[in-house]
Amino acid sequence: MNKSLKKRQPVFIRALAPTLLGLVLIASLFFPLSARAGSPEVKPAYALVNCRIFPVAQPVIEKGTIVVRDGLIEAVGPAAKVKIPEDAEIIEASGLTAYPGLISAHTNLFLETKEQAQPPSTPEDYLAAYTQPAEPKELPWLKIIEKLKPKKETVEAYHKTGITTVVVAPSEGIFEGQSVILNLNGDEINGMVLTQPWALHLNFTTERRVYPSSPMGTLAFIRQKFYDTQHYSQHLQKYRQSPQLLRRPEYDPFLEALLPYVVDKKTIVFQCNNLEEIKRALKIIKEFQLKAVLTGCNEAWRVSQDLKSANIPFLVTLDFRPPNSSVYAQEGQAAREKAEKEIYPANASNLAKEKINFSLTSFGLSESNFIKNLRLAIQAGLPTDQALRSLTIEPARTLGLEKQLGSLEPGKIANLILTKGELFDEKTKIVKVMVDGTLFSYEEKGQ
Repeated sequence: MNKSLKKRQPVFIRALAPTLLGLVLIASLFFPLSARAGSPEVKPAYALVNCRIFPVAQPVIEKGTIVVRDGLIEAVGPAAKVKIPEDAEIIEASGLTAYPGLISAHTNLFLETKEQAQPPSTPEDYLAAYTQPAEPKELPWLKIIEKLKPKKETVEAYHKTGITTVVVAPSEGIFEGQSVILNLNGDEINGMVLTQPWALHLNFTTERRVYPSSPMGTLAFIRQKFYDTQHYSQHLQKYRQSPQLLRRPEYDPFLEALLPYVVDKKTIVFQCNNLEEIKRALKIIKEFQLKAVLTGCNEAWRVSQDLKSANIPFLVTLDFRPPNSSVYAQEGQAAREKAEKEIYPANASNLAKEKINFSLTSFGLSESNFIKNLRLAIQAGLPTDQALRSLTIEPARTLGLEKQLGSLEPGKIANLILTKGELFDEKTKIVKVMVDGTLFSYEEKGQ
């Protein structure tokens, strides 16, 4: 190095020192070192000690330890039997209860709602609005992950209900598109993905001013698309075997999107908003030998024997609003309110009495209403152990993630929650949440 440069270097550094110090001070204002409520912490290893543990797959541990390393559960068991690693940060959890993170296997999380269109203001606008054909919304190739915009505030709101894993499904049309499974470990979508895509979602809805505009038309439309997909697949196979003797099949993006689900038997989720839609879905599933899951199902108790015979996984929403086709919705406001308070909250407990396994979801509900309605379902007779399983190990199995999620066991992903009180009690607070081994704290001052 040049000698003159060596002499000038200290002067240059001293000149920069005030500027560097100023930048550090400014950064400290915007990014304080102390963790705020909800701010994540990431350590190589944690040891949660002296907590009560509900592993789900094993009996309750009254005083235990959970060791987490690199985002996975390394050990879980009674305090006397679990050795705490020397490099682990110890989290004193005396007085707290640990549960697996809850799983909501059907949500529309992170989907931005479209701004409401301006109402017609002239006779010409009214005429155009009600005579112009509506565009179909059938997008079986849609990957909903491309539409998601995660927000920290939304993630924290779900954490405070105990939910750490969600299925995000599309919500428009009959062939709605393909869902994704996310771990709520932050607001960067790529790091949240567990399974992409998970399933194709169908809804027994009708289109406005275009075919199909009736429930039976929708059923016929779905069946025809499935038959078309089978024929399309057969033509493709024959052409690939003997391309010189057959006309090349015309590429069909709609049927191409259905091939993995109709032919290769990947999961299709049928949204069933009432009793009749459950019956229709079961018939289609049997007819085409599909690998399927039902969702919605708030009238499942009315066809419990059919569901038991079919042995198909299904997801039960905690939205207690009667469907418009229900007799309770058609007999007036008083009948509807009575059904919401007394009849539909008992759906889950009636299924439990029949010893039918199911999963509960937050579909159609805000975070606060999810917790409120979950407690109403328990008050209506759903056992708390069944409620816990229906939000942990049962949805994990339905999603094909039972080896990664759903219980507190060594080797599984470190998704867990720490509560003050029993999980489903009204006064219980969730004070810490761990997702993929990242720790979020929601303890308020004075707790």
